[in-house]
Formats: sequence, structure tokens, C-alpha cells
Amino acid sequence: MTGGSERVVVVGASAAGLSAADGLREAGFTGSITVLGAELHQPYDRPTMSKALLVAEEDPQLLELRSPERIEANRLDLCLGHAAAGLDVDRRYVVTTYGEALPWDAVVIACGSRPREMRSLAGEVLPALRTPEDLRVLREAAARYGEMTLIGSGFIGLEVAAALVARGVAVTVLDALPLPLEPVLGTELATHLRDLHTARGVRFRSAVAVASVTGQPGAYEVRLTDGSVHRTPFVLTGIGAEPAVDWLAGSGIEVTGGIVTDAAGRTNVPGVWAAGDVAAFHHPLLGQRVRVEHWTHAVEQGRHIGLNIARGETTPYQGVPYFWTDQYGMRFQCYGRRRAGDRSLVVEGSLDAGEFLVLFGHAGEFHAAFACGRVRSLRDYRKLLARGGTWDEALALARTNNPALDTTVSCVNRKECTTHEAA
Repeated sequence: MTGGSERVVVVGASAAGLSAADGLREAGFTGSITVLGAELHQPYDRPTMSKALLVAEEDPQLLELRSPERIEANRLDLCLGHAAAGLDVDRRYVVTTYGEALPWDAVVIACGSRPREMRSLAGEVLPALRTPEDLRVLREAAARYGEMTLIGSGFIGLEVAAALVARGVAVTVLDALPLPLEPVLGTELATHLRDLHTARGVRFRSAVAVASVTGQPGAYEVRLTDGSVHRTPFVLTGIGAEPAVDWLAGSGIEVTGGIVTDAAGRTNVPGVWAAGDVAAFHHPLLGQRVRVEHWTHAVEQGRHIGLNIARGETTPYQGVPYFWTDQYGMRFQCYGRRRAGDRSLVVEGSLDAGEFLVLFGHAGEFHAAFACGRVRSLRDYRKLLARGGTWDEALALARTNNPALDTTVSCVNRKECTTHEAA
């Protein structure tokens, strides 16, 4: 795309949306870029809310995603408090909640996701953590009650638990899963993570679902499917997120578990692209359609789509999936994706020592590397994943980094140790 008369509308002042704008300008796009931000806040970094901002003693200051100077330098028309309400693909308008009809030559949908709601029996939407207003409510509740119950033991739930414990809050975590993050980490690593929390006083009620919630802040009753009743002054839900796609109803955009796109980021409607955790895109490295809900992915894919639009290209996005989580002063990082049935192998350090690197793979395929510490080695496995390296290549790299490695006894699950060489 070239020429000053071209118009791009970015729906979402998010990490993905602003990175798309960066990519457009980086590739020489000179037309207008309008960025719609549903919130009135200047664009801010959302992951820090469940990490540093929650544990901060003083009133937390949101971390800017882009400074005003950079927004001005990129010549962005940033419309805060303006959410998208509809998309007219025939006349090429984005309709906003203010009733505006913004014309476009290309649209980047990067409006992200929203917390999956849980309601009390009275119909009250129970608290979740998504916005600065949510953060304020959570901090006030922690200070007032000194006790809290988290429903859900995903990334948000565990990060909040760690932050609250650091503030001296008594924390109970309820989850239908037997172990926190077990589908992502596997049984052994999930057990290790749970034990880190229990050692610091977090109480888990696992493998039991929430049947109903009654009450209000100060006095909630959570009835569980085993018939027991859990009483708590405050609850916070973290039961997953859903792509924010309601405003696309009737637009003709294909939505199945997110906005469906190809590997380049294109939807089924010409000129409409999607980036970040709202998009369900075909990932060439994984060989399947995925929706990735992590910050680094949003930044990288957003920029990639901006470059594609500006250059008139359809280059596939092939970034290796990556996430990190900070808990109790430790940073856990993962490249790739563990898959059901994967075997796991500790190739550096040990879980007991609190510094380790674990590989995941199956049937000769190398799928992921998960680490606490060992950052330099982890980067080597990222490169291997990016080029589709095999399990044998991962083992060879492991032996290079750790010549003393004995793959017959280093498994996370020792019952599998004798089969890892043939994995």
C-alpha cells in the first residue's frame, strides 16, 4: 500500500494494535492510521497489573505502551474511549460506539479478549482483573479484608496469588483441575508449581468445581460441587478469556474460537486483518490453527501484519510461541507448546534446586522448552524450534550444553526415563 490518501483503522489500542501501527510506519506507509481505544486510559501494559502493580506498596502507576511523543511521531490518530460497534465490509466503514463511520482501506482488528464471566446467583458479575479499575478494587479488597479466594488457577490466578501473599493476604485457590496449569505444563511441572505456592501458605481446593456463588464483598459463600461451602470476604475470578468479537455480528467475518485468519493474518474478507489474542490463525510451525494469549506474540504478530499491509505482502507469521510468568521472584519462561502425550526431560539443573530447563517432545518431534533461569540455553532451543528441529537435535543440543547429561535418569517423570531416547 502506498500513497497519502490510504486509510488504516486499527481496532484496539493494545500491544498488537500499536505494534501493527509501528509496522506500517516502519515499512514506509504514509497514509492515515486511526487507532480506536475502548478505554479512556492512555495505552498501558496489561501484564504488569497481575505482577508488579498488584504487589506495589504505593499507588501503582500504569506502564505506558507508547509515550505521547512516540504516538505523535508515528502520526497516529488515537481515539480513546471509542470502541468499535460494527464493521461494514461492503461500504468499508468501522462504526464506533459514538456513531462515527470511519472509512478504511485496511482494518487491523486487535481488540483482544475479555475475562470469561462468572455470576453470582443474584446475577452479579463477580470481580476479575482486566482493567486499572479492576486493579484498584482488588488492591482495596486485599488491604481491607486480608483474605481472598481466587477461582481459577491459570496464569492470572497464580500470579495474583503470589502477589497477594507478598502483601500478607491469606489466599485460597479453587479450581476444577487437579493441578494448576496442568494442560500447559504437564503433571510434574504443575505439581512443582503448586508446591511453590503451598510452601508459601496458599491453600488449594482442587479437582472440585464451583456450583454457585452468593453474597457480596465482605461475605461470599461459594458452594462447590462436592457439596461443601467455602466462605470468604472476597472472590476474584480467573477462568479464562474470550475473544472480543460480539461487535462483528453480521459483518461476514468468520469467527470460530476467535477471528479466523490465515498465517499472514488475513481474514476471509479482503482488507481485514486480525492480530493478537483475538485472532485464531494458522501457525505454520504448529501445523494447526491456534489462538495465542501472550504479550510477546501480540507484539510480534501485530508488527508483522503492519509490515504485510504496508508492503502489499502476505508473508506468513512464524514466531515461536512464548510466554513468561513471574511468581515469588522467579521467572518461568517457555518457548513452543507442550502437547498432550508429550514426554518431559530435565536437561539442565533440577526442580528441587529451583533452576532448571525441561524439554517436551513425542514420537521424534520436539515441541517446547520450559525453564526457570537458564536463559542463555533456552534461547538456543528457541532457534531450534523456529527451524522445526527434531527431538534428536534437541537431545544433541542438550548434551552440548550439559555434557554430563544422563537421559536415562533425568526425566521429570522417572517412570518414563527408559523411553526418552526413542521419543
